[in-house]
Amino acid sequence: MSLSNCTDYTLLLLLLLSCQLLFNPYSCCQALSTPPPQKPSPSYESINSSAIAKLSQLQCALQVSVGRIPGTAMPKEWAASGARLVFPLEIEFTDELCSDYEMTKESLLQQATKNPRLVVPLNEPSFVSTKGQETIDVKEGAFGCQLQTPQAQQYALRFFLDFPNGAERNDVTLPAERIYFLWSCWLLNEASIDMAEGLKAGLEERIDEIGQQIQASSEQQNFLQQALGLRQKVLLVEKQGKLKAQLDEVTKTYPLSSNPMQLAKGPNGLIFPKEGVIAVKRWGGSMGTREQYHWVGTFTLKEFFEDDDDDDDDEKEEE
Repeated sequence: MSLSNCTDYTLLLLLLLSCQLLFNPYSCCQALSTPPPQKPSPSYESINSSAIAKLSQLQCALQVSVGRIPGTAMPKEWAASGARLVFPLEIEFTDELCSDYEMTKESLLQQATKNPRLVVPLNEPSFVSTKGQETIDVKEGAFGCQLQTPQAQQYALRFFLDFPNGAERNDVTLPAERIYFLWSCWLLNEASIDMAEGLKAGLEERIDEIGQQIQASSEQQNFLQQALGLRQKVLLVEKQGKLKAQLDEVTKTYPLSSNPMQLAKGPNGLIFPKEGVIAVKRWGGSMGTREQYHWVGTFTLKEFFEDDDDDDDDEKEEE
């Protein structure tokens, strides 16, 4: 075949390919084993909003315990005596959008949603001090959810309330400012929980097997055998450590029935840990512009309850 014929043949192939692309723009992608563009997956905003919707109108009772906890960055003199300031707090996560501009700009919530909802106190908390019974002034705040682990349907649940007057008991002071509640929740997914339970059982079995091997190698009487087995023992210990780390990750990520962390089943297929942390915001960094959250205590979930208005409506219908 002459050079001119080859050129003509090449031009013809290019022309045919151009026509094919004109009528089937994905044919070139298919030829390269690359799938055509897919519809975009739901945004994290919409995913987070679905969890927020399940939280809407949920009411619960918490017991707040202000005081020093391990790992806090609060000053050494704060709550140094080990005393606690404990009070009951009842709240409702509403479906009402937060209209306070300053609240919507809280970076802790902006990570979770562009449209935080209101969280409102339902009681006037009180505690007993040397002055007698004291009441704590609490104002409404906002909340948001952020997906943490998709496979486990685990969400970070963050909310805050304003305590304009604070509270004080002995050397424990609840600062007169915004208090942040750091919590989490899961959307019930039985298939993923069953998978995680099986994974946990398998990891525990392998950890036990390696433990037996380590014990057997330690019981060798012959010095030479112990010396030769030392390297193998080190490898077994390293392997066991990695498996334990995987086991710890599984138990923290999934709401397992055998999970040592205490869990509580809530309404709308939600699961909560029974304990969370409360914190205050401080500014750090060399320029004093980096947000930091210093732990000032914990809170414990006591119970969920229904709206009293709904109960009143039911009583009227019965009448």
